[in-house]
Amino acid sequence: MTTWRFDEGYAYPAGFQCAGCFRRNIDTPAMIAAGLDAGLINNSTGDPQSLESTGWGSADVLQAFRVPAGFALRFAGVRITTVEGGTLTMDIGNASATQTHRLAAGADDYVGTINGNNTAGSGGIYPTLIDDADLGGSTYEAVVFITNGTIDITFNNAADAVIFDVWACGYRLW
Repeated sequence: MTTWRFDEGYAYPAGFQCAGCFRRNIDTPAMIAAGLDAGLINNSTGDPQSLESTGWGSADVLQAFRVPAGFALRFAGVRITTVEGGTLTMDIGNASATQTHRLAAGADDYVGTINGNNTAGSGGIYPTLIDDADLGGSTYEAVVFITNGTIDITFNNAADAVIFDVWACGYRLW
């Protein structure tokens, strides 16, 4: 298992009245081909690293977005544009028990059981409002980041062909 992040800092998405969406296209074959130019950092070493030809490993975590303290996450989603072609499920959540007001980690708290082999039916779209149970007892509005944190994608199976768009929308509290 490797934890990856993009070579970028913590930031708010630009939007209207402090609201906006983080957006990113995860093109696994292009990232493999780009090597070090893909902009991935291995969190274990803090160094740039290429995604291997086998792509994401089972249980790999991609910190898709680095959000600063004061961000309130309202909803997140994924749109599969190219299927993996094997067995792939993914989850969106966070791995830290200290970065949100919930003071709990939950790899699938934001979007769970994303089928990386399905573009049929729903168009491969998995949007979701954050479940009340995952918001915590103090708020039903959003998940509030109390420290700088990340919104993570966990790959539950290996993947080298999947292409998808991911987004996370919310607003700035402070």
